[in-house]
Amino acid sequence: MSEISQTADLTIAIADFANVEQNVGKPNLIGGWGTIIPLTPMGVTIRFSVLSVIRVKAEYCPHEITLEVSLRDEDGNLVSLPGAVPNQKQPLRVANVVTIDAPTNGLKTDERNHIGGISNLVMDFSNGIPLAPGNYRWRLEIDGDEQNAAEYAFCVPGARPPIVQG
Repeated sequence: MSEISQTADLTIAIADFANVEQNVGKPNLIGGWGTIIPLTPMGVTIRFSVLSVIRVKAEYCPHEITLEVSLRDEDGNLVSLPGAVPNQKQPLRVANVVTIDAPTNGLKTDERNHIGGISNLVMDFSNGIPLAPGNYRWRLEIDGDEQNAAEYAFCVPGARPPIVQG
Protein backbone atom coordinates (compact mmCIF):
# COMPACT_ATOMS: atom_id res chain seq x y z
CA MET A 1 0.00 0.00 0.00
CA SER A 2 1.27 3.47 -0.83
CA GLU A 3 0.16 7.04 -0.26
CA ILE A 4 -0.71 7.26 -3.96
CA SER A 5 -2.85 4.11 -3.89
CA GLN A 6 -4.80 5.54 -0.95
CA THR A 7 -5.55 8.85 -2.70
CA ALA A 8 -5.74 7.84 -6.37
CA ASP A 9 -9.03 7.82 -8.23
CA LEU A 10 -9.38 4.48 -10.04
CA THR A 11 -11.96 3.63 -12.69
CA ILE A 12 -12.36 0.42 -14.64
CA ALA A 13 -15.06 -0.28 -17.21
CA ILE A 14 -15.88 -2.40 -20.22
CA ALA A 15 -16.86 -1.20 -23.68
CA ASP A 16 -17.64 -2.68 -27.06
CA PHE A 17 -14.43 -0.96 -28.24
CA ALA A 18 -11.90 1.38 -26.61
CA ASN A 19 -8.55 2.90 -27.48
CA VAL A 20 -6.31 5.69 -26.23
CA GLU A 21 -5.12 8.46 -28.56
CA GLN A 22 -1.34 8.31 -28.63
CA ASN A 23 -0.52 12.01 -28.76
CA VAL A 24 -2.91 13.22 -26.05
CA GLY A 25 -3.71 10.08 -24.05
CA LYS A 26 -7.45 10.64 -24.34
CA PRO A 27 -9.60 7.47 -24.23
CA ASN A 28 -12.23 6.79 -26.89
CA LEU A 29 -15.08 4.41 -26.06
CA ILE A 30 -17.89 2.93 -28.10
CA GLY A 31 -20.64 1.16 -26.18
CA GLY A 32 -19.12 1.93 -22.79
CA TRP A 33 -20.22 0.73 -19.37
CA GLY A 34 -22.19 -2.27 -20.58
CA THR A 35 -22.95 -5.00 -18.07
CA ILE A 36 -23.68 -7.99 -20.31
CA ILE A 37 -21.13 -9.72 -22.53
CA PRO A 38 -22.86 -12.48 -24.49
CA LEU A 39 -21.27 -15.63 -25.85
CA THR A 40 -20.95 -16.35 -29.54
CA PRO A 41 -21.87 -19.76 -31.03
CA MET A 42 -18.11 -20.54 -30.87
CA GLY A 43 -18.24 -20.45 -27.04
CA VAL A 44 -16.24 -17.23 -26.62
CA THR A 45 -17.47 -13.79 -25.67
CA ILE A 46 -18.14 -11.11 -28.23
CA ARG A 47 -15.39 -8.55 -28.77
CA PHE A 48 -14.90 -6.12 -25.89
CA SER A 49 -12.32 -3.82 -24.33
CA VAL A 50 -11.40 -3.03 -20.73
CA LEU A 51 -10.52 0.59 -19.93
CA SER A 52 -8.55 1.42 -16.78
CA VAL A 53 -8.16 5.04 -15.68
CA ILE A 54 -5.83 6.13 -12.88
CA ARG A 55 -5.84 9.74 -11.66
CA VAL A 56 -3.43 11.08 -9.05
CA LYS A 57 -2.80 14.49 -7.53
CA ALA A 58 -0.20 16.60 -9.35
CA GLU A 59 1.93 16.79 -6.20
CA TYR A 60 2.80 13.11 -6.71
CA CYS A 61 3.86 13.58 -10.34
CA PRO A 62 5.88 12.22 -11.91
CA HIS A 63 5.62 8.92 -10.09
CA GLU A 64 6.08 5.26 -10.97
CA ILE A 65 3.33 2.87 -9.87
CA THR A 66 2.58 -0.79 -10.36
CA LEU A 67 -0.86 -1.67 -11.61
CA GLU A 68 -2.71 -4.92 -11.93
CA VAL A 69 -5.86 -5.66 -13.91
CA SER A 70 -7.45 -9.04 -13.24
CA LEU A 71 -10.62 -10.94 -14.01
CA ARG A 72 -12.40 -12.35 -10.96
CA ASP A 73 -15.35 -14.70 -10.61
CA GLU A 74 -18.40 -14.16 -8.40
CA ASP A 75 -16.48 -15.31 -5.33
CA GLY A 76 -13.50 -13.01 -6.01
CA ASN A 77 -11.20 -15.77 -7.28
CA LEU A 78 -8.93 -15.21 -10.26
CA VAL A 79 -10.39 -16.58 -13.49
CA SER A 80 -8.09 -18.91 -15.40
CA LEU A 81 -8.21 -19.39 -19.17
CA PRO A 82 -6.60 -21.97 -21.45
CA GLY A 83 -2.92 -21.19 -21.94
CA ALA A 84 -0.47 -21.82 -24.74
CA VAL A 85 0.28 -25.30 -23.39
CA PRO A 86 -2.59 -27.80 -23.79
CA ASN A 87 -4.48 -28.61 -20.58
CA GLN A 88 -2.73 -25.81 -18.72
CA LYS A 89 -4.76 -22.83 -17.55
CA GLN A 90 -3.38 -19.40 -16.70
CA PRO A 91 -5.01 -16.70 -14.58
CA LEU A 92 -6.20 -13.65 -16.49
CA ARG A 93 -4.09 -11.10 -14.67
CA VAL A 94 -1.97 -8.39 -16.25
CA ALA A 95 0.59 -6.36 -14.29
CA ASN A 96 2.62 -3.40 -15.48
CA VAL A 97 4.77 -0.54 -14.22
CA VAL A 98 3.51 2.89 -15.30
CA THR A 99 4.89 6.38 -14.81
CA ILE A 100 2.09 8.87 -14.21
CA ASP A 101 2.77 12.52 -14.88
CA ALA A 102 0.67 15.66 -15.08
CA PRO A 103 0.59 17.44 -18.44
CA THR A 104 3.01 20.35 -18.77
CA ASN A 105 2.40 21.49 -22.34
CA GLY A 106 1.74 25.20 -21.82
CA LEU A 107 -0.35 24.81 -18.67
CA LYS A 108 -0.02 27.17 -15.73
CA THR A 109 0.86 25.59 -12.40
CA ASP A 110 -2.67 25.95 -11.01
CA GLU A 111 -4.13 24.31 -14.15
CA ARG A 112 -1.65 21.45 -13.93
CA ASN A 113 -2.41 20.99 -10.24
CA HIS A 114 -6.15 20.99 -10.96
CA ILE A 115 -5.84 18.28 -13.61
CA GLY A 116 -3.27 16.09 -11.86
CA GLY A 117 -1.75 13.03 -13.47
CA ILE A 118 -3.78 10.63 -15.56
CA SER A 119 -2.99 7.24 -17.04
CA ASN A 120 -5.47 5.57 -19.41
CA LEU A 121 -4.87 1.94 -20.37
CA VAL A 122 -6.85 -0.37 -22.65
CA MET A 123 -6.89 -4.14 -22.97
CA ASP A 124 -8.70 -5.19 -26.14
CA PHE A 125 -10.14 -8.66 -26.56
CA SER A 126 -10.94 -8.45 -30.27
CA ASN A 127 -11.44 -12.23 -30.54
CA GLY A 128 -13.34 -12.56 -27.27
CA ILE A 129 -12.37 -14.91 -24.45
CA PRO A 130 -13.70 -18.34 -23.46
CA LEU A 131 -15.83 -17.76 -20.37
CA ALA A 132 -18.52 -19.94 -18.86
CA PRO A 133 -21.87 -18.29 -18.20
CA GLY A 134 -21.74 -16.51 -14.85
CA ASN A 135 -21.04 -13.33 -12.94
CA TYR A 136 -17.62 -11.70 -13.15
CA ARG A 137 -15.69 -8.56 -12.13
CA TRP A 138 -12.74 -6.75 -13.65
CA ARG A 139 -10.47 -5.47 -10.89
CA LEU A 140 -7.91 -2.64 -11.00
CA GLU A 141 -5.45 -2.11 -8.19
CA ILE A 142 -2.26 -0.11 -7.88
CA ASP A 143 0.80 -0.72 -5.73
CA GLY A 144 -0.72 -3.97 -4.43
CA ASP A 145 -3.44 -2.10 -2.52
CA GLU A 146 -6.45 -4.46 -2.47
CA GLN A 147 -8.50 -2.21 -0.15
CA ASN A 148 -8.62 0.70 -2.60
CA ALA A 149 -9.11 -1.34 -5.78
CA ALA A 150 -11.78 -0.50 -8.35
CA GLU A 151 -14.08 -3.19 -9.70
CA TYR A 152 -16.58 -3.44 -12.53
CA ALA A 153 -19.23 -6.15 -12.48
CA PHE A 154 -20.68 -7.81 -15.57
CA CYS A 155 -22.30 -11.08 -16.51
CA VAL A 156 -22.02 -13.64 -19.27
CA PRO A 157 -25.54 -15.01 -19.71
CA GLY A 158 -26.19 -18.65 -20.45
CA ALA A 159 -28.00 -19.86 -23.52
CA ARG A 160 -31.60 -18.75 -23.73
CA PRO A 161 -34.15 -21.52 -23.34
CA PRO A 162 -35.87 -22.49 -26.57
CA ILE A 163 -39.23 -20.92 -27.37
CA VAL A 164 -42.09 -23.17 -26.35
CA GLN A 165 -44.84 -23.33 -28.93
CA GLY A 166 -48.19 -24.92 -28.62
